[in-house]
Amino acid sequence: MREFRLLGPVEVWADGRRLDGGPPQQRLVLAVLLAAAGRVVPAETLIARLWDDEPPAAARRAVYVHIARIRRVLREAGADGALVGASGGYRLDVDAGEVDLLRYQRLTGQARDRDDPREPLAEALACWRGTPLAGVPGRWAEDTRKTWSRLHLDTTIAWSRVADPSPAIDLLTPLVEEHPLVEPLAAALMRVLHRAGRTAEALDCFTRTRKKLVEELGLDPGSELAATHQMLLSVPTPAPAVRERPTQLPPDISAFVGRNAEMDALGAAADQSLIVISGTAGVGKTTLAVHWASTVADRFPDGILHVNLRGFDPSGTTKTPAEAIRGFLEAFDVPPQSVPVTLPAQTGLYRRLVAGRRVLVMLDNARDAEQVRPLLPNSPGCLAVVTSRHLLPALVVTDGAYPLSLDLLSATESRQLLTARLGAERVDAEPRSVDEIIDRCAGLPLAMTLIATRAAVHRRFELADLVGQLRAAGDRLDALSSVDRSIDVRTVFSWSYDGLSEGAAELFRLLGLHCGPDITAPAAAALLGSDTRRANVLLAELADAHLIVEHIRGRFGMHDLLRAYAAERFDDDPAGPLRRVLDYYLHSAYAADGLLYPHRDEVALDPPRAGVTPQVFDTDRQAAAWLDGERPVLLAAITQAASGYEAQAFRLALALVTFLDRRGHWDEMIAALSLALDAARRLGDAVGEGHSLRVLGWAYAHSGQYEKSAGLTRDALAVFEKLDDRVGQARAHRDLAQAFWRKGDHAGTLHHLSQVLRLSATAGLRAGPAFALYVQACVRFLSGDQPQAVALCRASVAEYRALGDRIGEAVAWEGRGMAHAGVGHHRSALICFRRALSLRRGANDRLLMADSLLLIGDTHAAAQRPGDARAAWLAAHKIFSELGHPDAERVEARLGQVRSLRSTL
Repeated sequence: MREFRLLGPVEVWADGRRLDGGPPQQRLVLAVLLAAAGRVVPAETLIARLWDDEPPAAARRAVYVHIARIRRVLREAGADGALVGASGGYRLDVDAGEVDLLRYQRLTGQARDRDDPREPLAEALACWRGTPLAGVPGRWAEDTRKTWSRLHLDTTIAWSRVADPSPAIDLLTPLVEEHPLVEPLAAALMRVLHRAGRTAEALDCFTRTRKKLVEELGLDPGSELAATHQMLLSVPTPAPAVRERPTQLPPDISAFVGRNAEMDALGAAADQSLIVISGTAGVGKTTLAVHWASTVADRFPDGILHVNLRGFDPSGTTKTPAEAIRGFLEAFDVPPQSVPVTLPAQTGLYRRLVAGRRVLVMLDNARDAEQVRPLLPNSPGCLAVVTSRHLLPALVVTDGAYPLSLDLLSATESRQLLTARLGAERVDAEPRSVDEIIDRCAGLPLAMTLIATRAAVHRRFELADLVGQLRAAGDRLDALSSVDRSIDVRTVFSWSYDGLSEGAAELFRLLGLHCGPDITAPAAAALLGSDTRRANVLLAELADAHLIVEHIRGRFGMHDLLRAYAAERFDDDPAGPLRRVLDYYLHSAYAADGLLYPHRDEVALDPPRAGVTPQVFDTDRQAAAWLDGERPVLLAAITQAASGYEAQAFRLALALVTFLDRRGHWDEMIAALSLALDAARRLGDAVGEGHSLRVLGWAYAHSGQYEKSAGLTRDALAVFEKLDDRVGQARAHRDLAQAFWRKGDHAGTLHHLSQVLRLSATAGLRAGPAFALYVQACVRFLSGDQPQAVALCRASVAEYRALGDRIGEAVAWEGRGMAHAGVGHHRSALICFRRALSLRRGANDRLLMADSLLLIGDTHAAAQRPGDARAAWLAAHKIFSELGHPDAERVEARLGQVRSLRSTL
């Protein structure tokens, strides 16, 4: 595979390796020959382009030397003999498809001849890698660079007319910032912004462009830009989008009976702000709360929120307030990266969202008051309904909750329940059997529901037969709290269990081992060691027997009493099934992570065990959706694996780092990585320990805990030094450099960057040349050599862009901007910072967006534009504050300086 590149730095690539193209003048000769591939270029032309018509006496000999060296490069690339002398000049015979410029020209030509030009235009744009002929000197290179750049702008505008709005906006925005006086470019951006429903931003773009034209050229907008503006003004402005009403209420059951007194009590308490429904397990707390909520839903027009807090889950994996609030924020369509870091800030955002609204919040299965309090809306017009096995007196005393203690069903209500499920004829036919069923179930709705289900499924049984089985049961074990009489729940459960097929019974027992709050068919297949089709059939059988509930499409959960019963029935070695399901989650998460961050350093995983089929994803969007849906289960899997399956716990935690970081789930990221660190230490895995320490330090840095971050990273460095792990040391020094930079310690930053540069030369870091160039630029920047830092960052940008690594490219743009700012080139710095901001906005990385805005504000301040500086700092402060990030204080200090300056004027 061979490629000659001109649309960026002049380069020759062969078999995935970049060859040494030689000094700038040699690359200029190569560029001239490639641009005219297949045609003779006279020696006089080469001389003129090398020396701008002022050649030295030995010019022709110098051309010979360049030609000889280019032939060596071509020979190394497998193109020996491609450069030949002919008619007083030289001809380079290479396939046009191997030259990015010629491929670009062919594709744009194809686009002109097609009714749908999207594909060739998109392919042409993919050839563009930055400033063409970058690093090549001379007037010819400069003139050609301008010509090709104009061609590229025309191609981009043509593509924007047919492309989807979102990618077109991402591409056009930085180009308009870089070329603010090119009117067709601004008009194109205005059109795609309007197509994306962002007409207000399109009008702002016109205003900025018009201002630039008047200030710098003394001209009004031309016909195309003016016509586009007029078109936007003639289109009615759509009303602002209204956030969808959250509807998280679980489905009501059709056979709800009784509880008239409780329903009346709830109705009377509806004007309260907090209701606590307490009672024993299986007494019907959730059923009552859901049924009542369904009858008063119209009183809460702004939505109903619901969360199962899993306060008494047998696995011990209760839902944290932060997890619950995130679910509420998602219901209000809050983007993940807008969710704050700390629980108090999350609670504040949640309460601002419900303020002034009428929202019903159902907090189901709470363990204690501390789990509930952050979730209370605390807003007039909103009502929180809490269900719990405990009375939660603290909420009654301190928070003014209305308490409703739910007792067992009365005999009359119990008979109503059985009648609703079995029919009046069958109940009336065997009154004594019905009385004994009620007596033995002691009015517990869960027990009676399961008995009724068995009777309904096995209609050939008389109710007397079921009573006989109850009498014969030897175990009268589960006396539940607050129940006066012993209830043989195991016997009731066993009826549903004993009626299962062998496969469904096996899956039911295995579900007692499963870590998470719910499970999907592919994960159930891994537990079984079978295929997904069989798992789906068995899950359907369990749902028909009311042993599990499909509470979300494709996701099955079970009552915690049933989970405990299932675990009790499992009498085999759990290692095999647990290892399989953990393998499923690990390999699926790792595959998803590879799509979210394709430029990660690969990790060697053991193959999944037999019977495990991990998820396969076609796009990063699919991968992110799977991780979103499985997040609570994956975090629970790490907790479960940390005791006995440490290697899987360690790997799974690391596989979630990219996803959790981009979503801003730093608290969950820290918890998962802390478990990973403990697991690595128990395994005696020093490499894993060092890696966990470093990434945990990174997580603390993102959450603003810099001292904690630096301490962990130093510990990681010590581990890597002991292991003589150069890759690990390089990464640890890189992270420490970032920590010192944030503290303003440039000497410390330079020290650690120098160590990175020393180590990465032989460490084999995957980022390769792009990373090395960026680190060199940082060293030059801190040493005061800003022009060289700019050049190195420019090359790093090109490398990252060629890799398709937008994250790395944004970092390199930012470094380039800082180097420009260091020598007072404020306009160039702003272009770079805005380009970094655009890339980060495309990735929805709000924390790094705030960093870019902070730099934009600093640059405006240095250029004596306090108004623009304040606007950028305010935008940064808004993000930091919404995230609850401590860096908000840094921005407040800058804003304070602006206020002080204004007060003295």
